[in-house]
Amino acid sequence: MGAEVKSPPGNGPYCFRIHGQIYHRIAPLYSNERFKPGYGQLYIFDASEANSRRLENNPSCLSSVMEKLDAFLRTINPYAESYLQIHQLIQSNPTVNVKMIFMEHPDLDMRRYNAPTSRTEVAAIFVGDDGEPPANRNICIYPIGEGCKNISPLNQCNDPMVYPLLFPRGEQGWSNEMEHVEERRSAKRNRVTQLQFYAYRLSVRSGFSLLHSSGKLFQQYVVDAYVKTEGSRLNYIRLNQKDLRVEFYRGLLDALTTRASNNNLRVGKLVILPSSFQGSSRSMQQNYQDAMAMVKKFGRPDLFVTFTCNPSWPEILNAMQGRERPENRPDIVVRVFKMKLSELLDDLIKRKVFGCVTAYI
Repeated sequence: MGAEVKSPPGNGPYCFRIHGQIYHRIAPLYSNERFKPGYGQLYIFDASEANSRRLENNPSCLSSVMEKLDAFLRTINPYAESYLQIHQLIQSNPTVNVKMIFMEHPDLDMRRYNAPTSRTEVAAIFVGDDGEPPANRNICIYPIGEGCKNISPLNQCNDPMVYPLLFPRGEQGWSNEMEHVEERRSAKRNRVTQLQFYAYRLSVRSGFSLLHSSGKLFQQYVVDAYVKTEGSRLNYIRLNQKDLRVEFYRGLLDALTTRASNNNLRVGKLVILPSSFQGSSRSMQQNYQDAMAMVKKFGRPDLFVTFTCNPSWPEILNAMQGRERPENRPDIVVRVFKMKLSELLDDLIKRKVFGCVTAYI
């Protein structure tokens, strides 16, 4: 995973904050002279050498803990096993062409294709160029390559490959073919949305939760999940501009094209965000127009209320378990904030603690 991380100023609690886009990449099996081995490439080394290379980039980590984590992942992680298997196959047959496909669905019927030489729960290794892997399985590992390749954020293998410590057994992530259970299906939707899937994973349950106890890594996972979900919404809007009646903005497009032509500039693709997309310019403009319409009818507002959050609220601290800190549990903080905000609105509007409310925004 790569992103431009922007640490907050000052000496306050740690907060994972990014600027720009998050991207996920995967490297070939063997590194070249320009790059040091890292991530999945380290599983082909013996444990001591792999840990030494990890400690070069993380000198503050304990070597004993690093050794235990390495042994743990080599034992139960199917992706680590896949890297080691393809390495052993290349060492025994150095002249053959080998590639490994990480599959999104473990129940994929590989009998429709040439039988792979080896198969784990998540990957298939193909020997030679005769067998074509499934076209929609877009994570392919070659022994040698130039640089890293991007992984689609919609790929089911994305989460377990980026966060092996959170999903050590290779539990796969969301897929657009994931269906609801029978009692949750409806005529409108029978597949699980990306938002529903991550809401399920972030739900608090009884017992120990590795995900919620991962500290700073949990912050990164939450931000990554949000960016994936928001990116999917934006991609849907980009691909369905005709359904959103963007042709009504044809005059704007013609004006931009003429202006760019006069300045010898090239016009990019214009994507119109509808007012239903929170945070877009049309959404903000619509909210402003609604507010001005209410002011015109009811007069100037009497109160402008700002509601902030305090991480030392008893409701937040009482929900912490063990050595957890509020900054590492944003899921609890936002839920408590939303509950208190709803209670404040009920006090003002329903219970009328300041009197009868004529209108509010």
